[in-house]
Amino acid sequence: DVFAGIDIGAAFAKAVILVDGDIAAWAVIPSGNNYRTAAEKVLQTALENARPGTDHPIRIVATGCGAGMVAFAQESAGEFICNARAVHHLAPGARTVIDIGGQFSRVFHIDREGRMTGFILSEKCAAGSGRVLQVVARVLQVPLEELGELSLKSKNKIDFTTSCAVFMESEVISRIAEGISREDIAAGVHRSLAAKVQVLVERLGFQPEIA
Repeated sequence: DVFAGIDIGAAFAKAVILVDGDIAAWAVIPSGNNYRTAAEKVLQTALENARPGTDHPIRIVATGCGAGMVAFAQESAGEFICNARAVHHLAPGARTVIDIGGQFSRVFHIDREGRMTGFILSEKCAAGSGRVLQVVARVLQVPLEELGELSLKSKNKIDFTTSCAVFMESEVISRIAEGISREDIAAGVHRSLAAKVQVLVERLGFQPEIA
């Protein structure tokens, strides 16, 4: 049996192809400003990455903030349900899940069956989500996928005083003007985002293991 799952997020569109319950292929592309087009493209890309004979999924399920735009899906499912089941499939021992999204971050608990038992969301602000990393990567003129590696080369700790992505962009520009290295700036932004996530985990309650 061949199934396809499509997640249309605020920043990225993702697709995964399952064959008899096993992951056969996947793809990730920017969502852009047309979720319908992104859904079609990411599914096609995933199918092209799969082995021959898997180009006709018998059922397609959509999730994410743009799920309603996936007109060719037979079913849609909530993001929490999909996240919980996915984490349970990949890491059955996980009980606390951290999801850094493009619009906000969320932390939730799952039980031994992969059912969500509690959750907490960040404010709908880019500074508490993965969007801030995109903003900083653009200012630093670094590809987003290289930002993490860059931050690991930091030699000096710096802290950001703002909790707003708009002001953080201005602060990053100011730090560049002060001669602060790109490595230290990247690390500081990651540290700021991690601190916000830590607050969410502490408010909900930490239950090991974590994913």
